[in-house]
Amino acid sequence: MSSKVWFLGGFFILAATALLVACQPVKVLNGVTPRGAFTLESDVPYGTEHRQGMDIYLPRNRPYRRAVLVFVYGGSWESGDKEDFLFVGQTFARMGYVTVIPNYRLYPEVEFPDFVDDIALAIARLSAEMPESCPEGLDVILMGHSAGGHTAAMLATDPKYLARNQGEEVQVRGLIGLAAPYDLPLDHELVVDKFTRVTDDAEVNPLALATAEAPPSLLLHGGADTTAYPYHTERFTARLEELGVPVTSHIYPRARHVNLLAGVASVLRFLNPATDDIETFLKAHGLSDTCPY
Repeated sequence: MSSKVWFLGGFFILAATALLVACQPVKVLNGVTPRGAFTLESDVPYGTEHRQGMDIYLPRNRPYRRAVLVFVYGGSWESGDKEDFLFVGQTFARMGYVTVIPNYRLYPEVEFPDFVDDIALAIARLSAEMPESCPEGLDVILMGHSAGGHTAAMLATDPKYLARNQGEEVQVRGLIGLAAPYDLPLDHELVVDKFTRVTDDAEVNPLALATAEAPPSLLLHGGADTTAYPYHTERFTARLEELGVPVTSHIYPRARHVNLLAGVASVLRFLNPATDDIETFLKAHGLSDTCPY
């Protein structure tokens, strides 16, 4: 490679990284994300409310992986949009996973448990929206970041949400949590107004809800995270180990709350080893098996 090409490539990466910490970082990241690995079915409705729609990323190459990956974004339950996470859909579609990114209703329009029920409803509707499915039923890998990681963990540890949204046939085969508050502090300024219906802290706390039936879990966190501190992953890991649930956790010393997820993007994998660790986890637990469509 010529020195000029190397310089231009290095300049592009540095420029992209600089933009990611400036204005409109998600638009920049999605703008440099390759589009060749998937076809996108956007705005697929799963309910009647205006935010009850999902984007489905279908891998271009066959066969698909047996399990469908559902990603729940964060935003303190009050912001975010599925379109912002094209970089997540691209990464996992490239691995062969049908990847689903639902929108969900936000505070102040709703509060807990409505946003958890929205994701459960989206998952329950997947079988009808998938172009093809394995004969054994729908296997799901739940993945979430920040507040979305809390929702994913709630669905993985408390079966009532899928049950009451007609999702009894869904099998949650794995949980991937990124920088999530598993020991939710209800008095935190970003939490308090959104959980006013809660009478018992344990009902919104995956740490308390977890049982030996929880799925194999991968918990990733940034050691420099000051939004959701690493103790959340440390405590949840210890609890799952105590219950005998297969769990792997990694705390990346220099990663912060947002750039932990940014490392999932194909153009920013140098930020942290999150993507490699996720791939290793999926293979180790048989979640990379393909389905004969």
